[in-house]
Amino acid sequence: MKVSELGHVSLFVRDLEAAIRFYRDLLGLAETGRGKDGRIVFLTAGRHHHDVSLELARAEAPRPPKGAPGLYHIAFRIGGAPDELAAARAAVEAAGLTPFGEMGGARPCFCVRDPDGNEIELYVEG
Repeated sequence: MKVSELGHVSLFVRDLEAAIRFYRDLLGLAETGRGKDGRIVFLTAGRHHHDVSLELARAEAPRPPKGAPGLYHIAFRIGGAPDELAAARAAVEAAGLTPFGEMGGARPCFCVRDPDGNEIELYVEG
């Protein structure tokens, strides 16, 4: 067996509307549908029906500390030029979020946390 591509990422979220505002309104993913009586929303970057699904969590649980087994981060390519990364950083800051982990080089990037604290990497690659 050989995986040919990642199909999608599914996240349980504490506040569905806050997550939608982050992934759809800030990151620019397009909403493609909802399910489970409105408890789940599907979002796409344009290639698949959905690249990300957000579902209202069914239980409360503490977040594991960084470095523990589990999801580390999700990376999204936002363009191919440094000015696109600078514009993304400005949009993130205008939304009241704090970018961190900025790296230069062949694939410059920075990270931001979604409303549930998941680390989201935004990068450009020419």
